[in-house]
Amino acid sequence: MIQWLICRVAVIYFVLFVFSLTCVDLKTLDMRSKARRLNEAVPNFTDMINSSVGKNAMKDINWSPYRNYFELILRYVPNDAITEQLLGYVDYYSNQKERCVQLLKSASMMKGQNLFWPNYNAGVVYYKMGLWPQAAEYLFKAISSNPKLMRILMQDSIVYKQIFATPAFSYNLDEGMINAKSKAYILLLSSLYSMRQYDKVMILADLALADKELLDRDAFYFYDALAYFQLGQMDRAFMLLQKSLTIEKDNPDVYYYMANIFQKAGQVEQAREFLQVSYALHQKNDPRFPYETQVNLHFF
Repeated sequence: MIQWLICRVAVIYFVLFVFSLTCVDLKTLDMRSKARRLNEAVPNFTDMINSSVGKNAMKDINWSPYRNYFELILRYVPNDAITEQLLGYVDYYSNQKERCVQLLKSASMMKGQNLFWPNYNAGVVYYKMGLWPQAAEYLFKAISSNPKLMRILMQDSIVYKQIFATPAFSYNLDEGMINAKSKAYILLLSSLYSMRQYDKVMILADLALADKELLDRDAFYFYDALAYFQLGQMDRAFMLLQKSLTIEKDNPDVYYYMANIFQKAGQVEQAREFLQVSYALHQKNDPRFPYETQVNLHFF
């Protein structure tokens, strides 16, 4: 009887052992199958990289390979913030704006920390839709986020490593983020100005000007001047417009507002001269102006 029980127990353990090996093998096979599918789906990132730096604005890009790849990753790793952010970028340019916003909002925070790129892109999308409060909310989150965290996540991401390994990629991540942060301030200032929150425009403009790393300082002086102009503080507005001109002399809107200030002060001749300069510059159709119209989505 005891020998029979021992044999039965041994058989049960043997069956369990074989079953566990089978499970391990099935799990391994499944992982290998997923890895193979992902490797087969990796697209050439050249067009996507060039789109982020504005190199192929006129090119009709086939976004399907990128969308398929990112969707496949999310099938295996749901709610991965980095992949959601990249898929949101692709969806925007594939005219899937609703899902783009959903993905960017989902990716905007990780473990209580705001992430720069999804918040930046969500802010840009909302701005282009004319939804100033939502744009201001996400752009403020972007400029308030920790850029080091975003860079670490990018450098640890398998997808970003694939992007960085593409021959077309030859860019500095820190410079790209500084440039985008500058543009985020521009859209944030423009959003607040459109909402007539002039006091906040002045505060944000001063914050931007205090950050010596940021670009587009002429734009910060310009929006600061507009706030003072709307509040009737013409002397201060004129001084700020002059500072903007010392950095960038070809913005037609600066001359337009200076002409308005001269007009209000009764200096008709000076007003006429500045209006003529403004009109001549407008005729050139410089793509850099107005500042906010040239801001687009980026992912590095």
